[in-house]
Amino acid sequence: MVDNITLKCYDKEVYYHLRYGTFVEKSNWINGRWYDKLVLNNGKSGDDAHDLIIEFYEDFMKIYGSIRKWYYGATSLDDLTKTDLEKAWRKVAKRLGISFDTLRTFEISVIEIGLNVPFDMECVEMIHRIRAFKSKCYELNDSRPTCRKFVSGFFTAKIYDKIAEINKDNRNVLIRNPDLYPEKNALRVEFTLKGGRRKVLSRLKVGTLGGLLEEYTRIVNFFWRNCQAFAFDNIGRRPSFHPKRGSLKELTDYFVVLGLASLSHAELDGYTGLLSKGAQRDFRKWLRRRHEREKDYLYPDYRIEFTEAIKWHLIDLIRLNNRQRRDNIDLFESVVENKV
Repeated sequence: MVDNITLKCYDKEVYYHLRYGTFVEKSNWINGRWYDKLVLNNGKSGDDAHDLIIEFYEDFMKIYGSIRKWYYGATSLDDLTKTDLEKAWRKVAKRLGISFDTLRTFEISVIEIGLNVPFDMECVEMIHRIRAFKSKCYELNDSRPTCRKFVSGFFTAKIYDKIAEINKDNRNVLIRNPDLYPEKNALRVEFTLKGGRRKVLSRLKVGTLGGLLEEYTRIVNFFWRNCQAFAFDNIGRRPSFHPKRGSLKELTDYFVVLGLASLSHAELDGYTGLLSKGAQRDFRKWLRRRHEREKDYLYPDYRIEFTEAIKWHLIDLIRLNNRQRRDNIDLFESVVENKV
């Protein structure tokens, strides 16, 4: 789930080890010989090559980039499990010549949490239906056919066509390898927190890499909670009926909403405009009350398809992580037995 991340380090020993020590001359993983920047490659070639950047400032250093792309490869759609996230950073620590415990103390300055979710429908159709996020304080920053991006202060919510992005960034990789993504539709849903450790800590309740690994459930909950905050435009599509009590009133209310859903905004405003001023106010109040009363059991199809796809992809990722943990435990036990 964790993808792009920026970690800051104020440890003088680590700072001097990487900037002035013999580490650079001995490493096979460093590209370039800049005084203020190191580029840590992932050892992969071609389209899957990806780097983590280490920059040095007067009294601190930072390491940033996509840890998911660095570990799996730039064209991979795989999402990092908690187990693989730890493996990736252990690999980084080993290549930098520092202990993993030291790396765990690095502070999170920016973090992107997201999933690449396979969809049955075209990504453009789902993206086209997204009209808002949470409230009006989140401004629409990008509204291309393949992307929706909402920004408020230090927080960004973004949804886009992941395969289209990979194809663009990797020089039409699908033309060279058309069978690379047989599922064709992968919607990227991501949330980015920035503004330094305090901002990240206030939202996630974790501020270091070590805290991130220890409290990973917070990351999952944060992601799932925000996925449910998108608002969808369902004009032209029938709403779905999900009653709570199974009462007759819920069904008759559904028929009313079904009729309202068949009207465009312009048609509804046109009919409302035929009423007197007082009746128009009363109708809009009635419409708001009805919406508030029924939104708990009446969900539009787009929202259901969106959340259901994310939910099952999350479940698959958690199951994969559990299998990886069991495999690691079995491997550890077999090593111990052999030593005995």
